[in-house]
Amino acid sequence: MAGRNGGNMLKAYSYDVKKSSLITLDASGAHNDLLKNPDLINWIDICAPDEQDYKALEAINNFHPLAIEDCRHFSMFPKMDEYEDYMFLVFHDVAIDVLERFKKSGEDAKFDEIKKCYDGDFEALGIKTFEVDFFITKNTIVTVHQSEVEAISRVADSMARGKDYFKRGRDFLLHEILDALIDQYLEVAYVWDEVIEILEEDVVNESVKDVSEKVLTLKRNHLLLRRTIIHEKDILAKLMRGGLTFGVNKRAVAYLQDLHDHISRLQDNIEINREMLSTIFEAYLSSVSNKMNRAMVKLSVIATVFMPLTFIAGIYGMNFKYLPEIEWQYGYLYVWVVFVVVAFGSYKYLHKHEII
Repeated sequence: MAGRNGGNMLKAYSYDVKKSSLITLDASGAHNDLLKNPDLINWIDICAPDEQDYKALEAINNFHPLAIEDCRHFSMFPKMDEYEDYMFLVFHDVAIDVLERFKKSGEDAKFDEIKKCYDGDFEALGIKTFEVDFFITKNTIVTVHQSEVEAISRVADSMARGKDYFKRGRDFLLHEILDALIDQYLEVAYVWDEVIEILEEDVVNESVKDVSEKVLTLKRNHLLLRRTIIHEKDILAKLMRGGLTFGVNKRAVAYLQDLHDHISRLQDNIEINREMLSTIFEAYLSSVSNKMNRAMVKLSVIATVFMPLTFIAGIYGMNFKYLPEIEWQYGYLYVWVVFVVVAFGSYKYLHKHEII
């Protein structure tokens, strides 16, 4: 169920292991004695928390003030802090504007939407990061985020449709939430793969503008995602090794390993994309250099053809009183004949030696 207070929203779920039934907690009393019942597995999700919510957080399990303070401010990097009887975890959710357009246009129009952004609104392909904080006790998971998170909403909607994430325990619920967050990364990676493919084709066809800006924007976003997943990969590794003070269910380790593998593949994909972007940029610079060289060749040919003509014109343009050819009746015509012969001869010479 969900409770609202101004702009914030709290959702609370509790699963009775013995009765195999899902219990709806009262939003205002989500931190009551039910949370201390070892037979219950609980998930409390707080969106856009206010001061009242932060005070309620402290009351749930006497969470450390430093952890509460971390919830108030955006953390640049994911992290994991272990306390005596709970763990504080910071994960990041990522999103790009074009993913929202997919929902409106449908799956079949994905490439068209990406191409539209590529051609006219490239900033829509940049990622935005949102922090999701986890407080994990022996039987409770509390998630806190400052704005709506697609991954969290997806898990909550699945539960509303009858999906039972609680049945196998707290660690499997944690896996589902983290899996939804990591799925967002994979969707972003799919978009970037398509963008890089379009960029590569345009560079080859020499039909792209603002290559430097696009390449640097993509590399900057890849770096941001890479820094995020490196820390999250370390967190998952700690969880698999039993990083929680109160232990991780052995059956859940395989699922956490699956998430770790997803992030590892994503990390490899990011590294490959960064190398491809560097190669594309080098190809673009090479293309620009080749264009410049071709332009210089044309200018050099023109200069070479006109150089002897300029020399001849310079001779007969001198202001001496006595120049024998000045008195010739057909001198002007002879000069033009010489011009044409010299120009044609220069052209044939350059063409024969494959200079033009």
